[in-house]
Formats: sequence, C-alpha cells, structure tokens
Amino acid sequence: MNTFFSQEHEQFRGRAREFVTLELRPHAWEWEQAGEFPRDVMKKCAERGFLQDDPWLNGVLAEEFPCSESLGFALSFFVQANLIIPLIQEFGSPAQKVSFLRRLQAGEAIGAMAVTEPGAGSDFAALSCAAEISGDDLVLRGEKTYITNAAFADVLIVAVRVASEPEGLTMVLAPAKTEGVAVERLQTLGLSASGTARIRFDGCHVPRENVLGVIGEGFVQVQRGLNRERLFGGLACVAWAQYALNKALEFTRERTAFGQTLSRFQALRHSFAEMATLLEAARSLNYRTFTRWIAGESVTREICMIKLFSYQVAQQVITHCLQVHGGLGYMANHWSSRFYRDARALTIAAGTPEIMKDMIATYERI
Repeated sequence: MNTFFSQEHEQFRGRAREFVTLELRPHAWEWEQAGEFPRDVMKKCAERGFLQDDPWLNGVLAEEFPCSESLGFALSFFVQANLIIPLIQEFGSPAQKVSFLRRLQAGEAIGAMAVTEPGAGSDFAALSCAAEISGDDLVLRGEKTYITNAAFADVLIVAVRVASEPEGLTMVLAPAKTEGVAVERLQTLGLSASGTARIRFDGCHVPRENVLGVIGEGFVQVQRGLNRERLFGGLACVAWAQYALNKALEFTRERTAFGQTLSRFQALRHSFAEMATLLEAARSLNYRTFTRWIAGESVTREICMIKLFSYQVAQQVITHCLQVHGGLGYMANHWSSRFYRDARALTIAAGTPEIMKDMIATYERI
C-alpha cells in the first residue's frame, strides 16, 4: 500500500489495477501493433468512474494505467482526463459543456489539444495558426503537428491567433469532422496507440461561440494545461519505470550465467540499487509537489523540476531494463525494447530538458 494516498484512494487503486490487469494489459501488444486502441475502451473507463475530476483519484490512475504495458493508450487517456476535460471544465461556457464536455466525460468522444506547429513547439511566440472573424464564425487556417490523439479525435482544442488580438493566443473548440480540417496520421518511433497526427486547417469555419474562455486568454490556458500534463506525467513515468524495473528484476532472478542467477552479480545488484534510489528521489519530488498543487500553491517551478528530473530518471531506468536483457532486449517484440522506444518521448514532449532548465533558472533568478 502506498501511504501517500488514503485508504479510500487505495481502494480505488484496487479497482483500477483490476481493470488494468483484466481489460488493458492483455491487449497492449495488439493495440501497439495496430497503432490504435478500440474506442470502446474509453467508454469502459468512463463507466468505471475513471473519467472524473478528483485530482487524487487521477493521481492514482496516473500510477496504474502505465502498467497496462501500452503507454500509448495511457497517454491518450491522460490527454483526455488531465488536459482536455479540465480545460473545458475550467474555461468552457455552459453551452460548450453541454455540447462537448458531456460526451468527453462519457468516453463517447475523444479529444486532442492542437498547439505545436511545424515551426513552433516550445516557442509559443512563433505559433502562427490564424483565425479570422467572419460574421458569427471564426475561419481557421494553418497547420498543427505531433498532436496526440489527433488521428482518432472527435474534438480539437486549437491554439490560434485571432486577427483582432494577434499578440495573444486563443483556444478554439473545433469538431474534427468539420469541413476544412484534414488529419494525416504520423508514424512515430513509439507510443503507437496514441494516434499522433498532423492537422491542416484550410478555411475551417467554427462558430465564434466555440472560443474557449475569452479571446487572447489562450496562453494562460496552455500553461495551466502544461502544468497538469507535466505533473500527472511525472507520477505516471515514475510508476511506469518502477513497474519496468520490477519486471527486469524478476528476469535477473530467473536467468542464469556462469553458474548463478544474474541477480547474484554485484555489478547488477548495485545498478538496480542506483535505479531504485533515483526513482525514490523522483517520487518524493512528485508527491511533495502534487500535495502543494492540490492545496492551491504556486508550484510551476517545482513542476519544471519534475519534468527535468523525473522524466530523465524514468528514461534512464528503462534504458537499464533493456540493457539487463542483453540481446533479448534488442528484439523488436520484447517489452523492454518497446518501452525503450516509448521512453524516448519523455524528454521531447511537453517541454525538453533544455526548456525546463531555462525556466527553472528564470525562477531562481539566475
């Protein structure tokens, strides 16, 4: 039992873990090979109360769903639960909540957040996707890329620059099937089930009432979304790496070389000890920051530290797990090589280590 969470939370964890064991893990390899998970899985998540707004319960899910062995599915779920739904809950109008939020919470629709562009990732000032006001509509033109869930999304939250407020970002809700929206699936190194795609907007008309919040408020919304993504992602990647480390440890207890199991070699024992220590340090940073965030404290600095430290630690642990398996780990269909490919995204998506270091330095007034 994890003493950080309450007994009620741990009971919820038991239900989540059972769902992972029975409904998710048996299909993980199939989903990753197909490059998409069945849409009814999101409905099953909603039916079991997994698409809700309790941050503690979402923290539990962040630790359990990566253990499904399909990090692609886990990422898609987290985008829905920790990014799309909270943004509409916080900034959406009553009409938007009726039109979009209910279906997302029920798992009947899947959402994606379209911010990154071919020429602009972390550099928000360079985002150029535009929206012109035309009567009661906004007309969207531009391109987004590397967008998680976009390949099978029903609802897009799009960052644009409205002509009347060119200096600020505006978030717009756009149904993915709208005329003028073209989605192109991208082939990625890992996270195959997460449906990464490029989106082109060519004269796409959406009602002005689909602006999320107010025009020009988008930068604040993106920052809040990124904080949530990085925070829950920190919990997820540490739990995922711990799961992988445990699997690798079991392998060393069974595999023999030179007359003894691998787990008896001091070099391997010490490397496992080092990995366990790094994970414990990352977990402590995550838990402390998570508690302060729930209490309403300003913890953007610490969340940047989570993104810098925890994500790199998880990546290091996954690399260690592959190395422990030797030639077996180098096989494309082995779990450790798939985890290795997935882990490469940890230091690319949602902010690189270089960006995090620069942000931390700013907070430290360096």
